Amino acid sequence: MSRTIALMLVLAGVAAGVLAAGSSGARQTQRTIGLITEGGAGGFFNKFDTGGKSAAAALGDRLAITEANGAPAQISRIKSLVARHAAAIAFHPDPATVKQVLPALARARAAGIPTVSFELRSPGSVWVNQTSSAQVVQALADALASQMNQQGQFVIVSCLRSAGAYPIVGTELKLTKAYIQRRYPQMHRVGVAYGDLGNGDVDTDLFNRVMRAHPQLRGLIFLCPGEAYNQPPLLVQAHKVGEVFTAGNGGDCPPLDDPYLTSVRLEAEEIVCPGDPAKLGYLTVWAVGLSRPWP
Repeated sequence: MSRTIALMLVLAGVAAGVLAAGSSGARQTQRTIGLITEGGAGGFFNKFDTGGKSAAAALGDRLAITEANGAPAQISRIKSLVARHAAAIAFHPDPATVKQVLPALARARAAGIPTVSFELRSPGSVWVNQTSSAQVVQALADALASQMNQQGQFVIVSCLRSAGAYPIVGTELKLTKAYIQRRYPQMHRVGVAYGDLGNGDVDTDLFNRVMRAHPQLRGLIFLCPGEAYNQPPLLVQAHKVGEVFTAGNGGDCPPLDDPYLTSVRLEAEEIVCPGDPAKLGYLTVWAVGLSRPWP
C-alpha cells in the first residue's frame, strides 16, 4: 500500500476587522512593505522570501527584505523603515530578544505603520501563523488510522519529556490522546515514548525499546520532526515495514527532504507538513498589504 504525503496549509491568524480595512477601492501608488527576517535557518527564509515577493508583486507593492539578527539590528531596521514611511512592517520575533524590540515596534505603530509578526506571536502586532496544533495532531492521527484500518495498538512518540521546556509539545500530546480516543475507539494507545531533543539528536535506543515492550504494536505517531526524521529508517532496517505503520511531523515542508522522502518512498512513513515557508511568506505580505485602507 502506498504512503501518501499529507500536506497541511498554513493559516493566517489575522483579525477579520484588520483585513477588512483594505477590502475595497483601487490603489494608484506603490507602497513599501518592510520584511525583517533572520539568517541561518536552513533555507527557511529563502523560501519565505520567495513567497513574500510573489504576494508583493500581486499587490503591486515593493517588498524591502532585510536580514537582521539580534535586537540591535532589528531595532535599527525598524527605525529606518519608519523614517522611510513604510506602509507596514513584518518581522519574525525572537523569543530571546523580542522584549527589547517591542518599544521600536510601538513607535512604528504610533507613526501610523501597522506591524505584523509571522510564525510566532508578538504583543501589539497582527499575527500570521502556521497550522494550528489541533490540525497537526488530527492530520497525524488520521494518517496513522488509515494505515492501521483504525484498529490495533499504537504508541505516541514525543520529544522533550519536560513540557515546560517546549510547551507546544505537551499541548499536542494531550490533543493527540483525546482526538484518537474519541475518533478511533478501536485504536489502543499502549504507551508514550520520549526522544531526547526532538528537533536534534534522538535517543538511538528508542525504537528498539518500544518494539521490545510492545510486540503487537501496529503504529507510531511522531509528534516532532526529529523523531519523524530518525526513527522510520530504523523501521526499514528492522524489516518492520508493512507490520508497523508510522505518521510523522515533517516540519516546514514541502519540499520533502531526505531521510523523510526516502522513508515515504519505502512506505515506512506518512508525513504531515504543518507549515510551508513559501505560503507563510505569501500570507504574511498579503496580510500587511491589506492591513491599511487603500489611499
